[in-house]
Amino acid sequence: MVARAPRVVAAGQGLQWANEGVEIFAASPAVWIGITILFMMMGVVLSIIPFAGMLWSVVVPIHAGGLMLGCRALRQGQPLEVRYLFNGFEAPRLQPLALVGALYLAASVLVMLIVMVPITLLALSGTLLSAFAVGNSGASATSLVGVGLVGVVIALVVMAAVMLLSLMVWFAPALVVFDDVPALEALKASLHAGWTNVGAFTVYGLVLLGVGLVVISPLIAAILLTVARGEQAGPVAFVAIGGTALFACLCFLPMIPAAWGAMYASYEDIFGTNT
Repeated sequence: MVARAPRVVAAGQGLQWANEGVEIFAASPAVWIGITILFMMMGVVLSIIPFAGMLWSVVVPIHAGGLMLGCRALRQGQPLEVRYLFNGFEAPRLQPLALVGALYLAASVLVMLIVMVPITLLALSGTLLSAFAVGNSGASATSLVGVGLVGVVIALVVMAAVMLLSLMVWFAPALVVFDDVPALEALKASLHAGWTNVGAFTVYGLVLLGVGLVVISPLIAAILLTVARGEQAGPVAFVAIGGTALFACLCFLPMIPAAWGAMYASYEDIFGTNT
């Protein structure tokens, strides 16, 4: 089946997606936290097994497909259950969802190889500029500016690659489980929908960034205060770092299911049948 043509929504819908993600989380917070902890534990286990980390990239879209079903169940007034984390492993969803993960992994490796070529060249040019600055004090300011520009370009290239890969997989699990769209077609439709709605995704990303900065600001403040006090920093300072780090982790924990909820909300907004 071919994916429906995506709607183009206003940039402000990115904020609406974030709000709906929070609502979906708030509809069953305890179960969502349990699902998130289980999901993270599986990821940790796979990451410590040699060569199994790559398998996680294939498994994540399968879990995401099941969680999209869980989000819809909540929206329809049904209870959320932990089993939704594994619903993507049921036939006939398993094969296309696994193929989404495999194609995403292949695309990630390909993009990484493509991106690494200009990054290597830029890094090499930056190294040469740094060496020139050390050997020629008269040109050090100009050379350092050049090194800074190289760093900015590298960061922009990496950010662009990550953004494209994220857009490519964002809607794919939902398109597979709700619309029976084949894996490759789902990835292409997701990338197209994400690119045509880049404004809404930008707003959503800024919301996440703002919330993240607020969450980690106490930890940053505690670290800076400890560094500033140097040897005068007593045990209380390190307790403050530990406490604020724990606070950040506890705050980030519900942000993960809220992001799954936002993923579902954005799918309904752009591909859903409701106008």
